[in-house]
Amino acid sequence: MTEDVDPAELQRDLDRIKDAMGIAERYERAPEQWLLFGVVVALGSALSQFVVLERLAGFWFFAIWFGLFGAFGAVLYRRFEGYSWAPGGGTPNIGYLILLVYAGTFAVQFVAEPFLPALGYLAETAFVLGLVLVMLGLAYLVAAEALKAHRIRDRDRRAFQVGGVLMIALGVAIANVEPLHEWGFAAYGGTYLLYAVASYRILTRP
Repeated sequence: MTEDVDPAELQRDLDRIKDAMGIAERYERAPEQWLLFGVVVALGSALSQFVVLERLAGFWFFAIWFGLFGAFGAVLYRRFEGYSWAPGGGTPNIGYLILLVYAGTFAVQFVAEPFLPALGYLAETAFVLGLVLVMLGLAYLVAAEALKAHRIRDRDRRAFQVGGVLMIALGVAIANVEPLHEWGFAAYGGTYLLYAVASYRILTRP
């Protein structure tokens, strides 16, 4: 004798199974992308720290970061089968959301630009880096919330939440702790690399 199956009950069971999925289970190479981004940030921070110590022109910050992120985007596109930064269809594209919020950094910087020359080299650098990290942190918090639409388990979403809070706290510290005015990039690069490695271990854990 065959028991009748309630379609609604079956759907709820399937949804619960999907809710338990991790990022690595749903998007196989996502943790690898995360770790690669950590290496890119560490490299960019090391080069930027050299720029600060040598008091080189601000142009070099743009050259370093746009060059590295351009290369990173090309690697994602080639290695991960046409990775897209465009808006999502049925569900939000996490990369697009992060990029969108992060782009707000440039708008704020243009607003503040007339006032920056009065700060001096180190203070101006710390202001811009602090702003970048706060906006990046906000982007991670937005991404963590948007991952609910992808039915990602809470443990994996917390990796974004922790990263968001960490970046905001570090951004505030760089702007307010004087030694970090000069050594902010070293703090950022080291902190982010450790965060990326820890997140990779969490995301790849069953």
